[in-house]
This record gives sequence, structure tokens and C-alpha cells, in this order.
Amino acid sequence: MDIVISKSEIFGEARTPPSKSYTHRAFISAALSKKAVVVNPLISDDTIATLNACKKIGAKYVRKGNCFEFRGVSEIEGGCYFNFENSGTTLRIFTGLLSLSPLKSTLDGDKSLRTRPNKELVLALKKLGAKADGDELFRAPFSVQGVIKGGNVEIKAPSSQFITSLLYTLPLAKFDSCIKILSTKSRPYIEVTLEVLENSGINILKEKDAFVIPAGQEYKLRRFEVPADFSSASYLIAAGILAGEVKIRNILDSRQGDKKIVEICREMGAEIDWNKKDGVITARKSELCGISFDASDTPDLVPTIAILSAVAKGETEIYNAEHLRIKEIDRIRGIAVNLRSLGVEVDERKDGLRIMGKENKYFKGTVDSFGDHRIALAFSLLGLLGEVRVRNAEVVSVSYPDFFETLKKLGANVITENSLFWDKKSLDK
Repeated sequence: MDIVISKSEIFGEARTPPSKSYTHRAFISAALSKKAVVVNPLISDDTIATLNACKKIGAKYVRKGNCFEFRGVSEIEGGCYFNFENSGTTLRIFTGLLSLSPLKSTLDGDKSLRTRPNKELVLALKKLGAKADGDELFRAPFSVQGVIKGGNVEIKAPSSQFITSLLYTLPLAKFDSCIKILSTKSRPYIEVTLEVLENSGINILKEKDAFVIPAGQEYKLRRFEVPADFSSASYLIAAGILAGEVKIRNILDSRQGDKKIVEICREMGAEIDWNKKDGVITARKSELCGISFDASDTPDLVPTIAILSAVAKGETEIYNAEHLRIKEIDRIRGIAVNLRSLGVEVDERKDGLRIMGKENKYFKGTVDSFGDHRIALAFSLLGLLGEVRVRNAEVVSVSYPDFFETLKKLGANVITENSLFWDKKSLDK
């Protein structure tokens, strides 16, 4: 479908969805525990993919209101075909978990997921005793088979999801393990992983750039309440800054790296307050200035920072973002294409973008999600300052299914129209 958002003034209160990152991890920990409850999880396309995978390895669950009650597995059931749809987090974590099964499993996903490389993770698992078959980069579909025994391994991880996969898997191995991280991106996501594992009774020792993992552990998650998602909150914050005032409730502090959005917006000159005690963020219409932004730890904020940069005075440089090229799409390319289509001057670089703010702050034109939820969410907001059509906007269901309804309630002019589905070739032109 297409979404058309036109010039609007917005005002009001909203609540952000629960965290997608925490939900994935909580569901998986619950599926590996004898009996667990996950409270207030995000229900979206990606987290449904995780639920389906948990069921496929033998876990059972029932939904009661905003809670999911799990009866988990003591052994991983592999030996079949797994389709993880668009969820890279699910595929990566289950790549590790399925290496604990002696049966061969095939891991697959949609068109987008099939483009994402998993080589470093699979090679680490093979060194620890797994067997795997696939193309040179181990893009889906590929197969994995155990049983990994544990041991010592070094890894250069272009995605922190590779580290998360090993952290989830190796506590269940036969022998103690040590993961030495030579390099990685998005380190705050590893902290989210460690928090959920701590709540699951898993003991992991951190020593500088290494993790020591005792073998033969048991998952014992009892109850986990999923916090609000700061990545999703960033779009509501940006909406307030661009076109009025938004008060966002239920935003309590957590280990999420994307809470840095508050600090970044302040650096750009935005009027934004965060009452951490009450969990309320208020963002008001503001004049912005360009900044220099290191995206190494917070890549999911880049689309939001990019659209704010389009209205900021002067130049914004986004760097250390090369890992955005192996997300759902090449996000650096997608952002550059869409900004240019709205008349914004932008230079695409290997590891980021240079964006010159548009002086008249008026945006009219058509952009494409290219099948990426964060591109659709962020670029729709520029319509509040003119009129922007977002093609293939239905992809927001991956992380924020109710986003456009939320904007309407805040006063945005939003029209939904049917359209043809996205063709990946459009991004490559």
C-alpha cells in the first residue's frame, strides 16, 4: 500500500510499542526454560517469526491478554525447514541453537533475508563442532547441523547478532567456551542480550573483549516484562520536533543503545525533555542544526537522524555506518535515493552520508520503503512539512504495526491507498 502524509500540526500523547529486540530474546529464553511468562511483548511480523521458530523446536505457548505463557524444551528439535521471513535476529540466534541438534536443519527467509551474509557466525560454529552447507557467504537458504561441543573461538562480527547467537547457544554446550571478539558493531544490543540472559539464570563472565561461558547451564527465565522500544520512540520524537509537540509515555530507562536519540536530538538543538522517573519524553517543534554522528553503536537511528538532518541548518555527517549496507536493504543507498527524490542534497559514502539541510523545509514527492520498515517509518514524517507519498508502506508491520494510526490520533493528515508491492530492482537503479 501507499501512504500519503500531508502538511500537519500534531499535538498529543502516545505510547510506543514494546521493544522488538527484547521481545525476540525474551521469547527465545522462555522457549528454552521449563516454564516462563513474557509480559507486554511486541507482536509484529518479526516477532511472530520468532514465535513460530520457538514452536518448531518444540516449545509450547499460550497467549493470555498481554502475556505469553511458555512451556519450554530441554533439547532443541531440529531436522526440518525453518522460514524466518524478514527477521535477521531470529535467523542468527537460531543458527546457533540449531547447531545443538544432531539433525540437519535448513534456515531460510524472504527475499531480503536471503541477501544478508552470515559467514563469520557459521565459521565460528563450525570451529566449535557444527556442520554447515551453503554459499560462500552463507546467505539463506543454508543448512546447519550439530552437535557443537564448545571451546575457544575468535570472531570478527559485522553484526552484533552473531555474538548474541553464540551467547545464547554456548551455555548449552558440553564444554566451557570463550568468545574473543576481534571487532563488532552495535555493541549495545549485546548488552540487551546479556540482560535477558541474566534474567534467565545464565552465567556469562565478561573479560575485556572476551566472554567466558561455563558449559551445561540451564535456562530458568521465570517472568520478563518487555520495555518500550527506543527505536520506535525515535519516530514520535522526530514527529514532535518537526511539527508540533508529542508527549511519549512508558519510556523508562533500559540498556537499549537507541535511548541515545534523546542526546542526539538535544545536540541538534531540539527542545526535548525526558522525565526518567515517570518515563515520559516530551519533544517540541524546534530549529535544528547539523551535527557529526557516529552510527557504529546505533545503526537503527540513522534513518531518523537522516530525515532530521534534511531540515537542519548546515551539514550533517553520518559515519561508521557501513553495517547499514547489510540490513534489510542497503540502508545507506536507500536513504540517499529517497532524500534526493525530495530535493535534499546528499553525498553517499562507503560508511555513511553527508546531508545538507534544505533551506525552505518543504518536502513534496514520492519515496519508497524498498521493503525496509525503518525507511518507511522515518521518511513518512517529512510529509508533515509538505506532502510525501511512501510506497510499500505496509512494511511498517515488521516493528510498528500501528504507526500510521498513531500519527492520525496526533493530528496528522494520513491517507492510505493501495499500490503494487515493492520490486527490489528499484533500489539498484
